[in-house]
Amino acid sequence: MIRKNNKHGLSEIVISLIMIVLVLVAISIVWFIVRGILDKGAGQVNLGSDCFELDLSAIKVVNNTPDTAPVQYNVTLSRGAGGGDIGGVKIIFTNDVGDTNSIYNAVGNIAPLETKTVNATGITITEATQVEIVPYFVDASGNEQLCSTSTIYEF
Repeated sequence: MIRKNNKHGLSEIVISLIMIVLVLVAISIVWFIVRGILDKGAGQVNLGSDCFELDLSAIKVVNNTPDTAPVQYNVTLSRGAGGGDIGGVKIIFTNDVGDTNSIYNAVGNIAPLETKTVNATGITITEATQVEIVPYFVDASGNEQLCSTSTIYEF
């Protein structure tokens, strides 16, 4: 004889299905959070290795300021054999006191083993005594990612 009001077995199946769905949703949420953290960390590792392989330095700086024009320096940059394409270079001019500086952004890649002269105009320091070269890469979203390593050239 079959009872029509016996729904005890059906409710256990529904509860089991709901529990399985909740566990899958929880696993998905945790995975998206962990994946975002891992992707961000992987990007930082790639940037660090790219910067580590990069050998870029100033080899010559000339104050090329005419009498009537704004301050300008010709900075000759030399790149070694390692590393990938860079987004550009920040050139930081500092005077002998060391508390005043001016930054020039030289956009564009400098190929490996290339020597390039950058005409830095609009510098606010007339008597700079050193330059610091900070290369940067451009990430997928178009933001500049500065390398933590830099080189200093005194002249």
